[in-house]
Amino acid sequence: MKIGFIGVGKLGLPCVTAIAQKGYVVHCYDNNQSLIDDYKKNKINLYEPKIKEHFSEVKDKIIFAESIEEVVQNSEIIFVAIQTPHPPELDGSVRHNHVRMDFDYKYLLSGAKVIAHALNKTEKDPFKVISIISTVLPGTMRNQIYPAMKTIVHRPIGKGWGLCYNPFFIAMGTTMHDFLNPEFTLIGQNLDTGDNEGAGKILSEFYDTIQNSPKLRMTWDSAEGVKMFYNTFVGMKVIFANTIMQICHNMPGADVDTICKTLQKGHDRLISPRYLNAGMGDGGACHPRDNLALSYLSDQLGLPYNLFDFIMTVREQQTEWLAELMLQYDGPKVILGKTYKPHTNLAIGSPSVLLANILKEKGCNPIVHDPEIATDEELPKEAAVYLIGTSWPVYREWQFKKGDVVIDPWGIIGDQEGVNVIRVGRK
Repeated sequence: MKIGFIGVGKLGLPCVTAIAQKGYVVHCYDNNQSLIDDYKKNKINLYEPKIKEHFSEVKDKIIFAESIEEVVQNSEIIFVAIQTPHPPELDGSVRHNHVRMDFDYKYLLSGAKVIAHALNKTEKDPFKVISIISTVLPGTMRNQIYPAMKTIVHRPIGKGWGLCYNPFFIAMGTTMHDFLNPEFTLIGQNLDTGDNEGAGKILSEFYDTIQNSPKLRMTWDSAEGVKMFYNTFVGMKVIFANTIMQICHNMPGADVDTICKTLQKGHDRLISPRYLNAGMGDGGACHPRDNLALSYLSDQLGLPYNLFDFIMTVREQQTEWLAELMLQYDGPKVILGKTYKPHTNLAIGSPSVLLANILKEKGCNPIVHDPEIATDEELPKEAAVYLIGTSWPVYREWQFKKGDVVIDPWGIIGDQEGVNVIRVGRK
């Protein structure tokens, strides 16, 4: 089976490498030619374990095409990882001000139309599956992507080509592992318009050769919903745990870690212990924006409440509470950690950046330090007020100065002589 991949950035390249490791030749395209040129020189600026070594091992199986058309012509399954962005200021690193906005589909729609034209040149080829993995709101495949393609392709869907929605459940920094070892593999099909038993079956059989996860096949709309609600449920768990932290911080004798670790044992009714730990807010390139998009959809559907706007508002209020906690103490303010989580070099949607921006609103310009993101700022030589923004391992061993105040939402800093360590919500 021949595999194609359109969009080989921070998500695409690790997944392409993982597929090639399983023995497949993968035809790839990205419109960022400088990125492709770097890959050809083994220059990969991704924080992914051993990605350079893995890529080098399978480089002969990865073919960089000159166009989308070339990928379509040489592939039977074409994965489409084209961005659906929001404006940069809506990534979750500044206040959202109750903005509600759908994703921007212009790049995805443009790519889908190019794919559709290319399908008209492959009528004698084997059946081709177009697998969209971009993040979209429920209804987007049915109302935008499929209509844009069917007006161009000369054949009806199901006749030589099929269209699936197949989002990946991965995290930056562990993309290859997550792609090959998912909890489940989601395949959305348009079961009620005549196709896709064929497309879904082909895609499922491909995944059987590289994964051992259950394959869950459903309508486009349901699959789109699963992806969005999965991501935003994570954010809801995070603000729930951080609410416990705030309550415990103001209640003598209550400890957030004790409470959360006990709640994590409720496997039957509370689902999973993951993300039910106190710390900073949820972040990254997807989760904050997904809340904004579902907030928009809730408005469009006329819901009398807006859970997703609430999640974003509480996330910001909890971050502001930490800012106020820092401002209670005298001295320069330092945030340790800029990335949205440890073991990545990405600061998109980072709660640490949100905290820095809220402090700036209040007239305080903090220093932000990160082991993976270089800055020109120097750490203060005098006693300062530190907040652990990202739970990098290096900060667990950090030796603070006498007189420093360390505010630790994660509970990872031990006692140090002469240092006021405030493990938020912990006794």
